[in-house]
Amino acid sequence: MKIDSLEGIQLGGITQWIRVRGADVANPVLLLMQQGPGLPIINDATRLEHLLGLEDAFTVVYWDQRGTGLSSRPFGKNSNQFEISVTRMVDDTVTLLEVLHDRFGGKTVVAGFSFGATFAAYAAVRRPELVAALVATGMDIDVPMAEDNAYDFALDAARQRGHRRAIRQLEAIGPPPHTTMRQFTTRARWVANFGGVTANATFNSLLRALLVSLVRSPDYPAAAVIRTLRGFVASQAALLPQLASTDLVNTVPRLDVPVVMAQGRLDQVAPGEAAQRFYESLTAPSKELVWFESSAHSPHLEEPAKFRDLLMNVRASQFAST
Repeated sequence: MKIDSLEGIQLGGITQWIRVRGADVANPVLLLMQQGPGLPIINDATRLEHLLGLEDAFTVVYWDQRGTGLSSRPFGKNSNQFEISVTRMVDDTVTLLEVLHDRFGGKTVVAGFSFGATFAAYAAVRRPELVAALVATGMDIDVPMAEDNAYDFALDAARQRGHRRAIRQLEAIGPPPHTTMRQFTTRARWVANFGGVTANATFNSLLRALLVSLVRSPDYPAAAVIRTLRGFVASQAALLPQLASTDLVNTVPRLDVPVVMAQGRLDQVAPGEAAQRFYESLTAPSKELVWFESSAHSPHLEEPAKFRDLLMNVRASQFAST
């Protein structure tokens, strides 16, 4: 690989970290924006390369966003604390797109996952001239509707299985909105355990996979692993209340970039009904809704070959001469 660098760059007045990987600097740039709130992605670079093999066709940029992973808040009472907000996340995205344009030339393909796709859409609204295409995977579109769907799914599944612990915990937090970490984590735990996040995975297995990837990554020393876990909590506390009213159907009626939506048919976190409504209402130069029939909230991990093909089709359509 000709390009493989871990870099700290200034975004929004703080140092944030990216890993840039690729076989040829002439390839188009692909920015990956992780699920969240609070999850890192640089730790997953090796797994994603193995699953998707994107580095041969793109210059891939893995970015630990503000408050996450290597870009999480430092330790100590006197450490420089910084704001974590939706506005800041979108500002950072725009700034990073400018940095990538200045460095590599041309536009960037932005592939966002879950809330990463939501932030990417907001950035594309502001600066469409920097974005070659938006690939939105499991995009959070209508959060009030999605929360109701996830809660009802988990509670119905628990009752059908006679799972008394799940019923007790879900009834204790009550119906959405779930803006505290305790409420959000309780709901997420049971949605995951009943197959609504990733097929054949549980909340604990997903958490173990995250911890293993952090510990094994050469980019995360022990202190960075601890900061990452603290950042996960801090990001959720800051962002969940702000994201609770998200409704892209009403706030993003138009995107002046090509849009491809990747939607898991089994997704109970960002349900297909919302994706279909957004797709039908959206005005864009071109748009496509691709269904992943065997996937829930992570089609790129559950059906990686199909997801790679999707990105290669985007590359072919946007960079025909490359």
